[in-house]
Amino acid sequence: MLLTAVVPAAVLLAGCSWFGSPQSKAPVKVDAKAEARKPVTCPLCGLVPADPTFILRRPVAVKIENDPAARPQSGLDKADVVYEEECEGGVTRFVAIFLDKNVETVGPVRSARPADIDITFPYNALFCHCGGGAPILAMVRASGIPDLDEQAWAGAYFRTNSRRAPHNLYSSTARLRTAGDTVYPYQGQVPQPFVFLTDKQQVKMEKERADEIKRDLANQAHPDPKFTPALTVISNIHIPYQPTCVVDYKYDTTCGRFMRFERGVPHTDLATGGQIAADTVIVQYVTSTRSGLIDVNGADTPNIGIIGSGKAQVFVRGRVIDATWQKAARTAFTTYTDSWGKAIPVKPGTTWIELVPISTPVTIS
Repeated sequence: MLLTAVVPAAVLLAGCSWFGSPQSKAPVKVDAKAEARKPVTCPLCGLVPADPTFILRRPVAVKIENDPAARPQSGLDKADVVYEEECEGGVTRFVAIFLDKNVETVGPVRSARPADIDITFPYNALFCHCGGGAPILAMVRASGIPDLDEQAWAGAYFRTNSRRAPHNLYSSTARLRTAGDTVYPYQGQVPQPFVFLTDKQQVKMEKERADEIKRDLANQAHPDPKFTPALTVISNIHIPYQPTCVVDYKYDTTCGRFMRFERGVPHTDLATGGQIAADTVIVQYVTSTRSGLIDVNGADTPNIGIIGSGKAQVFVRGRVIDATWQKAARTAFTTYTDSWGKAIPVKPGTTWIELVPISTPVTIS
C-alpha cells in the first residue's frame, strides 16, 4: 500500500535521483533563434511575468507574522518564495519574497529575527520589517542588507483600523519599492535560486505518479513479497509546529499544487478569500538552539542554523525526493541536491520552504 511515514530529520529514507544515474551524452546543438524566441521568465518563480520589466527591479522581502490574530494574512498568495521559521514560543513567521507581481496589500508586517538576514541576503532584496530587538537590529545594520525598517521608513507602511496593533501594519510592494529606490537604487540582475522543471518533465512526473499508484493498487490486490516502489507517492504533508501553527499540505491532482492548511482549516488570503497553495514544498531540517536574545515577554529567540548543510525533502508533483541542503555562506543560496549530487528542479510557481527543527517529526502519507 502507499507509504505512510513519520520522517525524523536525522533518519530519512534513502533517496535516489529522479533523473537516474549520470550518463555521458552527446553534445546537444542549441538553436540560437529558438532560444531567442523563448519568453523571458521570472528568475524566482520560473513563470512569464505580466510585464517583462518587472523582473528587472529589486526583489522585496517582507517579514509577515503568523500569530492567530494575524490571520488571514494578505499577499502570501502572490509571493514567489516563502520561508516559514519558528520564533519565540514556537509560533512561526514568514519571509515572503516578491518580484514579478505587484501586491496592493501585504502583511501584517512584524519584527526581524537573526535568521532573516541569512535568508534574504542572497536575493539582494529590500528587507521590510517593523523593528526588532536592539541586538538583532545591530546585526541587520552590520550585514549591509538593504534595510527598510518601518521605524525608519514609516511612510512606506500603513496601519488599518480593522485590527488591533501590533497585528495591523501593512504595506504594498509599490510603496516599499518607492521608498527603497531612494536610498538603495538598483541596477543589478536578479539571480536564479532554483532549477525549474520543464513542461515535458512535469508531464513525465505525473505519468510516473499515476503508474505507481496503479502498481500499488495491483500489489494490494495480489501481494508480491518482491514488490518495490519505484517512487514515493505522497498526498499529504503534516508539519507539527507549535499547536497554533500546525501545517498541512494536501496535493491537488487537478492543479498539481499543494493546498495549505493551518490548524486543520484552509489557509486563506484576506483580500481574495482563496486558499494559499504551493507549487513546490521544501522541508529543510535545521538546528534550533537558544540564542540568549530575550524578547519583551522573556522568551528566547531561537537561533536557526541555516548556514551549513543537512537533510531536506522536496515535494513536487505529488512525490517526495529526499535531498541534501547546503548553504556555504550568507551570500549563497541554499542548494537542494539528490543522492547523485544533482540540483533537484522545482515546479515553476510558488515555492514554500519550511525550516523545520531536526527534532520535529514531519509525517507524509
